[in-house]
Amino acid sequence: MAPTEQKESQTTTASSVSNPETFNKYEQEQHIEMLRKAIAEIRSYDAHVPDFTNSEIYSLHSSLVLSCANFILSKQQKKFVVDDTNRDIIRFLMLYFNRSPLALEVFPDRGYSLNKNILLVGSVGVGKTLLMDVFALYLSKISSRLAYKVVSQTQMLNHFKQHNNIDLFTFNTSERGTFDGNPFSLCLNDIGLKTQRFYGNDTETIIEEFLYARYEIWEQQGKFTHLTTNLDKQEIEELFYDKHGRLADRFKMFNVIPLKGNSRR
Repeated sequence: MAPTEQKESQTTTASSVSNPETFNKYEQEQHIEMLRKAIAEIRSYDAHVPDFTNSEIYSLHSSLVLSCANFILSKQQKKFVVDDTNRDIIRFLMLYFNRSPLALEVFPDRGYSLNKNILLVGSVGVGKTLLMDVFALYLSKISSRLAYKVVSQTQMLNHFKQHNNIDLFTFNTSERGTFDGNPFSLCLNDIGLKTQRFYGNDTETIIEEFLYARYEIWEQQGKFTHLTTNLDKQEIEELFYDKHGRLADRFKMFNVIPLKGNSRR
């Protein structure tokens, strides 16, 4: 069962349609109101792990996911499309982020785990970043302990240019001034192997440092590290294999999810 489509409760006036800026603002206000209603209904159920066998609870959460997606896309005057290429992935992610064992029934032959991180793989424009943006907003709205921040590889590399380290994206020791630091769960978008040198380090070395650190953070502090990538199978293997040609443990921390389909841009 996929997130349900929502009907618009109001219609736009001719003047608002003729003015794109007014229409855009109107659309966002509509989606904000939908978000408020969905959040209020979800909070009326006091459960650590929602009972998704209850169709009403499932519908409430799926409606909120859809509202989050449409709110994000309203800035571009677009509607979120649920189809055969993303329907099961959306269902899996919604159940996964709510720690529901039902998530494991969506793709039963893939060996996914609720304790692993997400690695969303697909070609340019298929909607990987959008999905992770949607669930970041959704989790923040339901005050989930699994909420995460979405950052791009470019942001992290720019931070390295300015500070000569990626501490903010790993242990975040500067915030507390301790060795344990204050790491947060995050999703790094567009992780790849573009070669560019910074202070004697290339992109690949910085990404390798990031992955090693985040593996330790996941193991020791339970903070999640989700990724999206355009890399193909061979490039992913190069990213995660060690110098001896063995699949590194850090790769085993991910549920690798392929997202197929044509570009949605």
